[in-house]
Amino acid sequence: MTGQLVAVCFDASGPLRLAQFWAGLLGREVVHDAGGGTFLPGTDTQLGLRFAESRARRVGKNRVHLHLTSASLADQQQTVARALALGAGHVDVGQRPEEGHVVLADPDGNEFGVLTPR
Repeated sequence: MTGQLVAVCFDASGPLRLAQFWAGLLGREVVHDAGGGTFLPGTDTQLGLRFAESRARRVGKNRVHLHLTSASLADQQQTVARALALGAGHVDVGQRPEEGHVVLADPDGNEFGVLTPR
């Protein structure tokens, strides 16, 4: 039997705050599990996100980041605007304008891309 990827876990200085950011961005609900964790459950088409308390400082660029899809250029712009309103910031990771995606960081500094329609 093969394993199934069900969630990505983020170390977070403020797990609830970070979960609320991602819930607002993705239109999902924050759930607190029995073990005291903060979680955005996945669906058949969306990966779950878990947020764990950590005091460790991140050094350097993330080695893994998420990509969010867009249905249209207007949808991409709306997603970027919503992310910025929720506390994200723009990040330069060497992307070029012709690549068409926008790179942002969540309130804990985790980079993610908002892609053009594909």
